[in-house]
Amino acid sequence: MEDPVHRISDPDLEIVLKKIRESMGDIILSSDLQETIPGFRTQKGIYKPQSSQYALWIRETVKGPYPDQEPLWLPDGSWLYRYTPEGRNGKTDLNLGTNQALMNSLDNRVPIGVFRQKNIPGMKRTYEVMGLAYVEGFDGTHFIIHGESIESTDAPMKPSSIKPFQPFEVVELNRSVANPVVRLRAFQTAVRRIYHERCSLCDLGYHFQGRPIGVEAAHVIPVEDRGTSRDIRNGILLCKNHHDLFDRYLWTFDEDYMVHVSYDPLFRKSALKNHILSAEGKRLQNLPDSDYDLPAIEAIRFRFERFSDVR
Repeated sequence: MEDPVHRISDPDLEIVLKKIRESMGDIILSSDLQETIPGFRTQKGIYKPQSSQYALWIRETVKGPYPDQEPLWLPDGSWLYRYTPEGRNGKTDLNLGTNQALMNSLDNRVPIGVFRQKNIPGMKRTYEVMGLAYVEGFDGTHFIIHGESIESTDAPMKPSSIKPFQPFEVVELNRSVANPVVRLRAFQTAVRRIYHERCSLCDLGYHFQGRPIGVEAAHVIPVEDRGTSRDIRNGILLCKNHHDLFDRYLWTFDEDYMVHVSYDPLFRKSALKNHILSAEGKRLQNLPDSDYDLPAIEAIRFRFERFSDVR
């Protein structure tokens, strides 16, 4: 399938959109974005290049005048976000050029970049790069913004029709897939977001300069077993310590999200001072807010069967 950024038909703007996609999840100083993203130095809400009929990006500021809302995360890594149109004299005016540019992006399904300001103590103005998204509609008060899925050529899921979980990757002929590095980054970022950047087992979550440290997205069905990276229901966020033990099948969780630890006596002796034994028989501490983002039952059963074979 065609990469959606080609629909903008301006090679220079395509490069900008690809850069935004590749930076998804990054926390970046406003001053750095001003050097690399057209219009970021002067334009606030919606930016439309003079050379284009489409909007290139939108951004939300912490103290902005518009009541935008928190995103809703979906299993394919996409997200829904309601964004207030720009106004004149305190009233929404869809005839403004910036709003018209978003409507043009809607009509021709041209992706836009999305930035959200982060209030990080001790740091100057920073933004999270949400990534690329589509304008999917206007509900009378807000534009409906829908982030790209992990596989950028896939149409993002809708909350009204969550697709069944597909545990295993399928190689499809004549299919253009995302750059594998960008794809893995998208999976990591999406899983990190829905677990609030904290380990599911121990609830650990360090941050430095607004960035999470020491947590990683683990595949419930491993990649080497063709476990999917296109669906966050095959993911769980873990600190590096518990990720390594998870990958070695020294612990797992069941369909009730209760923790099971290997019976191996040497491992258990070495783990006496480790959090893992105190978690045994208890429910995972940190799980996604939405039920449809929880690890899929099929993935849990696959992992538990493997764990049972080696414990």
